[in-house]
Amino acid sequence: MFSKSVIHLRLGIASIALSAAALAGCGMHSSNAPLFPSPAQYGSQAAFPNVTPPNCKGQQTLKDHASDQEKLLAKGGSLCIPAFGGLGGSVKYPPANPSVGITLISSTTNYNHKLPSLHSGNPIFYLQLATTGGTTFGPNVQAGGGLTGKPIKAGSTYTVYGQATIFGIPVNFTPCYTVATTGKYGGVIGGVGTLLKGQNIPAAASGVIEIYSGKSASGKC
Repeated sequence: MFSKSVIHLRLGIASIALSAAALAGCGMHSSNAPLFPSPAQYGSQAAFPNVTPPNCKGQQTLKDHASDQEKLLAKGGSLCIPAFGGLGGSVKYPPANPSVGITLISSTTNYNHKLPSLHSGNPIFYLQLATTGGTTFGPNVQAGGGLTGKPIKAGSTYTVYGQATIFGIPVNFTPCYTVATTGKYGGVIGGVGTLLKGQNIPAAASGVIEIYSGKSASGKC
């Protein structure tokens, strides 16, 4: 025979177990939440790693700008944009006849106080270009490439301005606008190289491409 104290103890344990089961049951029926949160519930960082565009091969980076030396090819191709300020990528350009060397300099500010202001407000990115000789660009440029990085917001509109200085005379290119898409490193601004289509550079020249937020041109890149 069990003593009354043992019976009371067992009844108490059974009562606690039934209460816990009832509470668990209520919790399961009152919420449809999954056992483990989806990646979206952690935020976009879970789905897209915190990565930035890589440096160009041979790139030199200083505190206020980055530079790289490359070559424009007669068949056309892609120039690496020196990574700086979380931005980088590549620029597709038309065939260049003849093939000449080119230096590219990236910055997010007018670091030397010598860059022109091609539109009102401050650009989000400056890309300086300097060729070692004259060349003529073809009328067509391949699709692909673009300036990319987290500071660029996919779905937002940006306008690309350009200016070349030849024999000391500045020549403005026709600006164009583009809507940023989504890429591996963040938003992507494509079509930057379209500013070079059909351009004739008779001698060694320098220039700059500036990217502004918003739409301020009628033609699309």
